[in-house]
Amino acid sequence: MAASLIAPNLKSRKYYAQASAGTVSGSDLVIAATAFADDNGTAITAFNTGFANYTLYVNGQPQLNGVATITSTDLTISGGATLDPADPIVLNLVYNF
Repeated sequence: MAASLIAPNLKSRKYYAQASAGTVSGSDLVIAATAFADDNGTAITAFNTGFANYTLYVNGQPQLNGVATITSTDLTISGGATLDPADPIVLNLVYNF
């Protein structure tokens, strides 16, 4: 059987917020989806959770897999309670289409 190419039909969406937009829950930082803006500066209402993968950046540094949990309503960063409130948070969600 011949191998077939799987087309890289991917699109990504980036969302931006500051750590100060979140609330501390134990040692975690929880940031509501509504605190994020898209590339156009438009506030979003929810995350589309049908993503294929994601990359989380805190203060410009990519974070390890598993450090965050994403639901349609919020982003939870494990251990994020220690972040500086001014730290920029960038969430890049990649979708198949």
